[in-house]
Amino acid sequence: MVIAVVLLAIGVVTLVYAFTSLFTVKKGWQQIQASNGAEANCAGDFVLFYDIGSGEMSASAEKRGLTAAYTDAAVKAYRLFDSIVAYEGVHNVQYINAHPNETVDLDPALYAALEQIRDAGDRSLYLGPVYEIYNGVFTCENDGQTADYDPRQNESLREYFAQCAAFARDPAAVDMELLGGGQARLHVSEEYLAFAREQEIECFIDFSWMKNAFIADCLAQSLADAGYTRGALSSFDGFVRDLFDGDEAFGVNVYDKGEQAATVTYTGPMSIVYLRSYPMNAQDAQHYYEMEDGTVLAACVDPADGLSRTAADDLVVFARDVGCAETLLKLAPLFVADTLDGDGLSALAEQGIYAVRPDGERVLYNDPDVSVAPAEGYESACDGK
Repeated sequence: MVIAVVLLAIGVVTLVYAFTSLFTVKKGWQQIQASNGAEANCAGDFVLFYDIGSGEMSASAEKRGLTAAYTDAAVKAYRLFDSIVAYEGVHNVQYINAHPNETVDLDPALYAALEQIRDAGDRSLYLGPVYEIYNGVFTCENDGQTADYDPRQNESLREYFAQCAAFARDPAAVDMELLGGGQARLHVSEEYLAFAREQEIECFIDFSWMKNAFIADCLAQSLADAGYTRGALSSFDGFVRDLFDGDEAFGVNVYDKGEQAATVTYTGPMSIVYLRSYPMNAQDAQHYYEMEDGTVLAACVDPADGLSRTAADDLVVFARDVGCAETLLKLAPLFVADTLDGDGLSALAEQGIYAVRPDGERVLYNDPDVSVAPAEGYESACDGK
């Protein structure tokens, strides 16, 4: 049996499985949704498909349990990574921002995410003030409104972003100290605190465009801990956790600026990160604004100067041994750049993170264990870069 998993160009970037009577059978692959009436949660950013009824439990009982586990996990992850709203009894990102230089107790999932960022040496987390303003671009209704939020059009804003980025890069100015035992402290220097008061900054850290990579891992781990491992989860912004450990073949479409360029087929559990320079579906309005001249403003911000950068239109990476967050943290320095570093992609392949990317009329890939079928007008090439 071959199961086709497709990243769609229209609507939610999701997983779609080819089999008979998807929504009518009681057993087999089905889309699982969070419970109706559930509290605010992140399930709207994700699609979960699951092979119901393959185990010892009845299909109806398994689906009820899975739905409850998925709903609980989606509510919890939404709250933990929220940088705006406070929730009673929840020490989330907003809570950390509101308590600089204080020791706080964190949920293991959020603590683990901060550990990953620390270990990767990534400083994007500390661009909270930049993200807060730049997000205004994505609410603009026309180009005339974008100059208030786009530093490339606004010199004073560019200088402000550069100041914020300088603080973000400096561990002496702002840094998360992880103390063990789930305790952490957001260190903010007196100089930065004074600047924050002057500029009315309240958000020092924010996962921003990377957030769903961490949430995908949290959801996948929560489901696995509850015994649900015959499924696949994807976010609208290109983060996929395929938990299914079987012989079925899965396929992922790779696009070239919205045009299908190839289908990649693989087997076994996989983490996939699909990064793009352009909007691909309606929900992408959260992360992109396309101007009338075709210029795209994207949420991928460079800690070097606070400016948005994307090094490729489409870049897909696959990892079998690590989750979406770790994969993204290793890929981000290559993608948030002016040009794509092919040697850097080769170095990632040596760590088990493999890339597929369009290059003109070719689709390059560096994982010999996947099958790449090019679309009409393209050819595939196994390449080290």
